[in-house]
Amino acid sequence: MTRSLELGSLRLALILDARGTIEGDRVFHPAAPQEWSQGLSPDPSGNLPVEVNGLLISEGNAHTLVDTGFGEEERPEREENLLKSLSAIGIRPRDISRVILTHAHGDHCLGNTLLRQGRWLPTFPLAEYIVQEREIAGMRAKGEEIWQTRFQPLAERKQLRLIDGETELSATLACWPTPGHTAGHQSVLVRSGGQQALVLGDLAVLALNMQRPEWGPGWAWSFELDVRNRRRIAEWAAAEDAVLIAPHDPEWPVFRMIRASDGLRVAPSEG
Repeated sequence: MTRSLELGSLRLALILDARGTIEGDRVFHPAAPQEWSQGLSPDPSGNLPVEVNGLLISEGNAHTLVDTGFGEEERPEREENLLKSLSAIGIRPRDISRVILTHAHGDHCLGNTLLRQGRWLPTFPLAEYIVQEREIAGMRAKGEEIWQTRFQPLAERKQLRLIDGETELSATLACWPTPGHTAGHQSVLVRSGGQQALVLGDLAVLALNMQRPEWGPGWAWSFELDVRNRRRIAEWAAAEDAVLIAPHDPEWPVFRMIRASDGLRVAPSEG
C-alpha cells in the first residue's frame, strides 16, 4: 500500500485523520452487492473499510495540504487525527502555507478551524484556504453553521480565497472543477518533473469507482454529473499515464488507469 510518493521535486504524503467503515451499497450505487463485492472484502453487514486522509504536498519547506479532515469536534474519541499525524512527521500547523478544499463535506473541511475560548480560529494560522465559490455560496447565503464556524472565520481574517472554475495556483498546482458529488467539488492537479497526479477528493471514494465510473455514491448532488466526470478523468489518466489519488481508500489510495480488453482498469502505481 503506497502512502507517499515522489513526483519530480515534490513529495506527496497521505496524512491520516480517521478510520471507519462505509456501506458498499452506498459507495457503489446502483450496483448489487454480488457485483461490487468481487475482489473486495466487505464484512457480513456489507461494510468496507475507509480512511479520512489529507494529502500533504511538499516542495522543500513549502507545504500545501489538501483537505482538513474531521477536526476536533467530530468523533473526538478517535485515537488518530490530522494534527497528530502531521506532528509525527515534524509538520506544525504554522508550516502549512496553503490549504485546498476539494469540497465542503464535514470529513473534508471541519478541520479548517479550532474552537478556542468560544472563538473559531484557523487551524493553520498562516495558510491561504482555497475553495470553489460555487461550493460555499449556498451555505453562506443561508448562514449555515458550517459556514459560520468553518469558513467565515477564515474570511474575516482574509485567509479564504474563493475561485471560479479551473485555476492555476502555481507552476506545480492547479484546481480542476469535478462537480457532481457536490456542486463545487474540485480535484487537485499536481505536476512536477514531467509527471502528473490528480487528487480525486470524493470523485472516487474507492479506487473501484474509477474502474466502474457508473457506480458511485448514492448521495451525490448530481449522480449523472458525478458519473460523467469520473469517466472523463479515468480517460484522461489513462491517456496521460497520470497517478490518481483516492484519499479514502485504505488499500488502493494511489493508482493508475490502464487500458485492457474489457475497458479501463485500476493498476498499481510505480511512483
